Amino acid sequence: MKTLSIRQPWADLIIQGRKTLELRTWAVKYRGPLAIHASQTVEREACLVHGLDPDQVTTGAVIGIVDLVEIIELDEASYASRRAEHLTDDRWAGGRLYGWRLTNPCPLAVPLPMHGRMGLFESQVTDEPEAGSQLATRNSQLATRNPQPPTRNFELRILPIVASTFNEPTYRLVLHQRLVESPPDQKSLYESEPPVLRKVAELSGSTLRAVADHVMEALRANGYKPTELGANRREPFPLAEETGVRLGLLFLAVRPITKMERIEVIAQGIRAMTSEEAYYWYAKCTGGPAAERAQRALRMLLANE
Repeated sequence: MKTLSIRQPWADLIIQGRKTLELRTWAVKYRGPLAIHASQTVEREACLVHGLDPDQVTTGAVIGIVDLVEIIELDEASYASRRAEHLTDDRWAGGRLYGWRLTNPCPLAVPLPMHGRMGLFESQVTDEPEAGSQLATRNSQLATRNPQPPTRNFELRILPIVASTFNEPTYRLVLHQRLVESPPDQKSLYESEPPVLRKVAELSGSTLRAVADHVMEALRANGYKPTELGANRREPFPLAEETGVRLGLLFLAVRPITKMERIEVIAQGIRAMTSEEAYYWYAKCTGGPAAERAQRALRMLLANE
């Protein structure tokens, strides 16, 4: 696949859908799927400006695929007017400059390590999902032929508590995610084993009250009535994957915060994320020892914490 190597944080920002115009001093005739390779070079100050941890960004690997749909020659006026697309604060340096317009970012579930090269180069990107619009078209066609119910890989559980102050919820909410085993580790099809669940995060007290509307919205999106949420309920709420991802991000981001206005700003920011952005940040915020730093970076991005 055609591949372009880009410094960090710009590679991440492209795959998050925040940077949609990549600047180059040269153009190509090619249009179509383009693998984005994160080079070994990290611009630390730019990472901090855009809410990314410079010590945690992926380098030396293909991190996702986009569609290269257009290449536009820029002059000083168009360079300035499209800053929101290319995110560069550098002053116009003159000379010939091209803006590569990128759409449909699709992150790889697992980055593919490889060495980058100058220019547009071919790489052996083989096990990744198809890029952008192609993936959407393929999924739509499959869904039409074989409609399937949404996968419920998350569960929201209610644990009753004694409220410490008046008007606080008398329960805490705990979000769990179902762990999907790799094929060699899966049991026989004839065994009835309970799913393996891992705890993502939990909320209680005034923090939970501050995001109650967002929790209710998630439940309604999955076919539940708001009246079903209460301290006496013992059955978990199975949730569709994207709902669980967004709710998990919300719980992880707001749990250490006490200021209500900051909680609401973060909640609204997560609500406004594209699906690709939500999945990207969820992977970062739950991915091992660096998860806490990713959560701090997310708070910085959304609420300037």
